[in-house]
Amino acid sequence: VTQRRIFQAKPGALAEVVARMKEFQIVFKKHGGPQGRLYTDPFSGHTDQVDGVDTESLGNLESLFWAASQNAEYQKAYEQWFQGLKALIEVATVELWSREA
Repeated sequence: VTQRRIFQAKPGALAEVVARMKEFQIVFKKHGGPQGRLYTDPFSGHTDQVDGVDTESLGNLESLFWAASQNAEYQKAYEQWFQGLKALIEVATVELWSREA
């Protein structure tokens, strides 16, 4: 399963959003998350987009997020990170993709 969590950066904020995402990858991995990949799309469609989280299965992803929601240290780190990210983005969307072949 690939979870595409797409953040639409405000104009001129793409590099800052990428930096914030890299910061979060460290926190996410520390609490059991998979090593994510970051993709940027600065030119096509809705420009200045950042996305990417891959996992072996939707069940693994749900278990990971449930465990993280029970961890006070993770919650505090996530809330601090997200507060800084909110000022840099216009909108965020989530898509779940299952690989068929």
